[in-house]
Parts: sequence; C-alpha cells; structure tokens
Amino acid sequence: MSYVVLARKYRPQTFSEVYAQEHITDILQNAIKSNRIHHAYLFNGPRGVGKTSLARIFAKSLNCVEGPTTTPCNKCSNCLEITASTSTDVIEIDGASNNGVDDIRDLQEELMYAPAHSKYKIYIIDEVHMLSKSAFNALLKTLEEPPENVVFIFATTEPHKVLPTIISRCQRYDFKRIPVDSIVKRVKALAEEEQVEIDSESIYLIARKADGGLRDALSLMDQVLSYCVNQVNIDQVRNIFGILPSQVFYKILRNIRTGETKAIIDELHLIFEQGTELQEMLNNLLEFLRISILRKNGIAPGEINPEEYGIYDEIANSFSLNELLYIISSLIQTRADIRTSSNPQLILEVVMVKLSQMDEMQDLSQILANLDKLRGQSPLPSSPQARPEPRTAAQQSNPIHHTAPAPSAPSPQHEAVLEKLDLTLESLTDNWQRLIARVRKSSSTTAVSLSKAQVVEVKANRITLLVEGSTFLASIEKNKELIETHLSDIFNGKSILHLQKSEAEAPKTVEIKRTTLDDLKKENPEIADYIRITDSKLISG
Repeated sequence: MSYVVLARKYRPQTFSEVYAQEHITDILQNAIKSNRIHHAYLFNGPRGVGKTSLARIFAKSLNCVEGPTTTPCNKCSNCLEITASTSTDVIEIDGASNNGVDDIRDLQEELMYAPAHSKYKIYIIDEVHMLSKSAFNALLKTLEEPPENVVFIFATTEPHKVLPTIISRCQRYDFKRIPVDSIVKRVKALAEEEQVEIDSESIYLIARKADGGLRDALSLMDQVLSYCVNQVNIDQVRNIFGILPSQVFYKILRNIRTGETKAIIDELHLIFEQGTELQEMLNNLLEFLRISILRKNGIAPGEINPEEYGIYDEIANSFSLNELLYIISSLIQTRADIRTSSNPQLILEVVMVKLSQMDEMQDLSQILANLDKLRGQSPLPSSPQARPEPRTAAQQSNPIHHTAPAPSAPSPQHEAVLEKLDLTLESLTDNWQRLIARVRKSSSTTAVSLSKAQVVEVKANRITLLVEGSTFLASIEKNKELIETHLSDIFNGKSILHLQKSEAEAPKTVEIKRTTLDDLKKENPEIADYIRITDSKLISG
C-alpha cells in the first residue's frame, strides 16, 4: 500500500477528534439532536484548522445509515464513501477551479435529482470566495428557496470576499486558530503512534511554525520524519526549517544592552554566511522580543517550552519596557525598509549599530523633566532696566511709536512682595498676562479662555469682559470666583467680573497686550536654545 501523509492518515473522523473548535462542534451536534438542520452553512477560518474535515464529519452524521446521529459509525457504506470522497450524495467542489456561472448552472441542474441512497444531498464548496460575482448571483435564488433534502456547506479563508447576500442566507461559523498547547499535545500523541522519539523543544518549534494550523503541523512533522526517521532532536529541526536558535537572538540583544557593537556585527556576519533569509531572521527576533515583553509582565506564553523561560526573563530584566518597545519599532521599520533595498545587509547593520548606542540616547520625557528641574532650581536673576539702543539718524527723523510689551508674570517668590495695585483699565491691561499665568496654575482651560477675552470697561471694582464664543464664555463663567480671587490678590479691593458674549456689532474694546515670542525667549533662555536647535516656528492660535 502506498504511503499516506500524516495529515490524511490522522484526519478527524468524528466530532470528538476535532481539535479546539468545541464552540462549533457543540452547536452542530445540538442541531442534529433537535433536527434543526439548516440548508446552508458557511465555515470561515484560517487554513488547516478543520473546516473541510468538519464539513465531512457533519455530512457523515446526516447521511449515516444509523443517522442522523452525532456519532457516525464510520463503518456503513455511506460513511466509508464520504471518507474516501466517492459518495454520489456528498459532492465536494473546488471553488477556485469551478468558479464560473456555467458551473453553478450545472450544479443547479443536479439539484433536481433526489439523493441516490442517503437522506441528504450535500454540496461542500471549498474556497467559495473564489466564485465570480455572476456565479454568486446565480447561486442566490437556490439559497433563497433550496430544494428539500439539500444542504450547502461553504468553506473559506476570506469571508469578506463572499457577497453579503450569500452570507445572510447561511449560518456562519468562525473557526479559531488552534492554540500552540493543543498542537503540542496532538504532535506528541502522533509521535507515540508513529513510534518516533522527539524532544519537547522540537515539538514546540513545530507547533510555533505551524502558526495555528494543525494540518500544517502534521505536514511539518512529515517533513521532519523524512529527514530524521525515528529519532528527532532540536538541531535537526532547526536545520530543516532554517530557524536560528534562540541563543542567537539572546546574544544580539545582550550585546545591544552592553553596547558591544563589534560582537553584534560579528554575529550578523555569521547569520549572513549561513544564508538565512533576513526577513525570517527579523521575524524570529521580533517574536523573541514579544515573548520577552510578555515575561516582563508576568505572562507565561503557551507557545514556548517553559524550560526556555530563563533567557527571555534575562532579556526582559535587562531592558526597560520603553527600550524593548523602541527596539521593536526600529526592527519593524527595518523589516519594511529591506524589502525594497538593494543592500538589505547594510540597512540591518546600521540599525543594529544605532541600537547598540541606545544608552547614549535620552528619553524625551526625561529631558523635559530635567529641564523643569533645572528651571526650578536656578536662581531668579534681578530685573535690570533694559538699556536703550542708540537710535539711527533715520529713526530719529521718522520716530516709530511702539506699544510697550506687557510685563511677564512674575514668579511666586516675587509676587509675595509686590504691592497691590489700583484697579484701572491701564493697570489691568498691563497685568493681564500676570493674571492669566496665575489662573493657569489652577485651570489651563480657563487661562486659554481668558486669553481670548477683551476688556471692555473698568468701572470702580467692576470689570466688563467681552468673550468670543459660547465655549470660552462658559469656561470663564464656571471659574468666575477663581478669577475674581486672583484679581483681588493683584489689585486693591474685591473685583467683580461681568461677562458679555461677542455679537456682530461689539462695542469698541481695548486690546490687551500679549506676550510675544521674543518676550518668551528673553525670559526663558532654554526656550530660545530649543527654538534655535530645532529650527522651530511659532504657530499663532
């Protein structure tokens, strides 16, 4: 007898043998028990998770001689024919090669004939999303008014390509990716059945590479057994699949941490000499970092052998979370760059060298914190009178009248010794920025709203403000007492605010002097340095 590949040899034949899809098998079994069989089902999910296998099991359950039953006998002629794909009442169609409207019309002609020797006539259409739009439209009428004893089972990996009108006429079931631990259990059981010695590290590697598909895991196992026969070790498996050991990524990350640039370059050259695909290498390195982040947060990922936790924990403890995220974002960008580069090796080496110098980089939040700390500790300079610049002859002949800039808000240390002022229109406009600075400490939103306001009138202790927009007006109204308190700290007597909303014809107002960028640069030398270094520009708001 010819050799049967493992994926076919160990294909599930009953509901109980289907792995990790209990949310679907339970529903289908209950439907059989209650005799609530729908005319169309849509099985959606990744490749190799059991869509077609479950469709066959469901067909056997409906057409078994002892059925409908949730436990098909797998011994009667109907069950055996379905298993061998020779049943005349269970027709499997490849949607990729039978995707035209003529194929659907041929199918519709066959629907007129009753099942030959079964209860149901079942059509299993795999890769149904490959049908043309005209083929889908031809199928619509059949799904809307299906013949008696006809059941359609559609299988697809891309349900978004199926017409919504088709999906609405089906019961949809979404298959899950099979967890690594479930694949590990299945591969272990299969190895015992095949009398193969294989270490747990190799099994975990096969399970991870299967990417959630049990069929892929069995195909990979077939490939391994073709090379290793009856005894399998991790080095052989890595050699077959071209996968680098976890120790390689551990060394690279450890050298990044210690800044050993030469060691990193040497390690990369060894990888290049082995002919490893750079995309695959980066994918494996990113996976190593992902697991390290999980371990840093106390999570035990099921996709790796617990015996390997040590190297991941060491890397997790060597880097901060922000550093790990920075490395990941850099490698993701590198992976995209090397796809279109004529010299991907150069790009990877440059990025690795940059990462090895990561200790010399400072986090932006830390820089800002240090700046605030320095500003808080620096002594306040005295305020000397500005020395007037000598005027040119042109300036003397054509004098220009400048509006004096509003004084900046004094520091809290200075405010403590300032005498209160008499409240006048001039004194209020001159000290408006001082008021805003005080309010900003309690409510930045209110400070912004005040900056949009204009003084209309100051009469006795009553201040009338014109405010543009309902939002700014509501903000000032909400914190009116706070503003009045700060006004009383600056001016003699208790100030009372009266607010007016800006209308189309507003009364003539007095423009409040506002702090300019030059004022800020004079008052804060560090801001001037930042603007000069970054070539920043002020955007008026």
